[in-house]
Amino acid sequence: MPELDPSLHAALAEFAEHERVLVALDFDGTMSPLVDRPQDARPLPQTAAAFEQLAASPGVYTAVVSGRNLQSLREVYPQPRPGICIGSHGAERVVPSRLGANWQDEPLTAEQTVLLGTVTQRLEHVAQLHENASLEYKPSATVLHVRQALPDAAAKALAQARQALADLDGVKLLDGKAVLEATVHHGDKGQSLQWLRETLDVQAVLFAGDDVTDENGFRVLGAEDVGIKVGSEPTAAAYSISSPAELPDILKSLISMRN
Repeated sequence: MPELDPSLHAALAEFAEHERVLVALDFDGTMSPLVDRPQDARPLPQTAAAFEQLAASPGVYTAVVSGRNLQSLREVYPQPRPGICIGSHGAERVVPSRLGANWQDEPLTAEQTVLLGTVTQRLEHVAQLHENASLEYKPSATVLHVRQALPDAAAKALAQARQALADLDGVKLLDGKAVLEATVHHGDKGQSLQWLRETLDVQAVLFAGDDVTDENGFRVLGAEDVGIKVGSEPTAAAYSISSPAELPDILKSLISMRN
């Protein structure tokens, strides 16, 4: 196993000493390398195996905290999946009832449903104007994907989408890597992590993610927690790795430290 950065190794060792901990991972760009077509994403086998092994360790909870909707996550994450899955940046949450969670996905109000319909209609118009731009539909959001478009076309599509939605109150725009998500649900990954911390009554949280939307998660982490950015972009996380390929070694180190 390659040696970890000494500061990250030390942080993991301190994290591992807590009796009850949560290890939460983003999916795309973290558990899975980024791919051109979202439906082609899969967790790296070593990452999935180590994550499953961690989940079996006493006092360790594991969770996937993703921007994907839960149906999409189920389609790309082979069984066995973690028992705790957060989708759509927190709008959808699955937690085993034995953990005492009191979350229920709330249906959209009539006003939100109408608003989401308007958002979708406007983004469909933008996507039709640009080759290789596509849409992803979520229960409370519509997402414009431009990863397969040429750089100039991608930039124009994102700018036009922002302009098309600028006059809509109640719509939250989430920037990502070659995506723009327009949601009528105003939660985020930071709120989801805080909810999991309280629900599971853990003493420390490790969260790893790669995208702009993961910064909301890093910002809520405290001194006992560990935030790991996947990539070289500016981040609120205290630690970083260069790619998803480095994540299995972190999880394996944590398994060793807990044993």
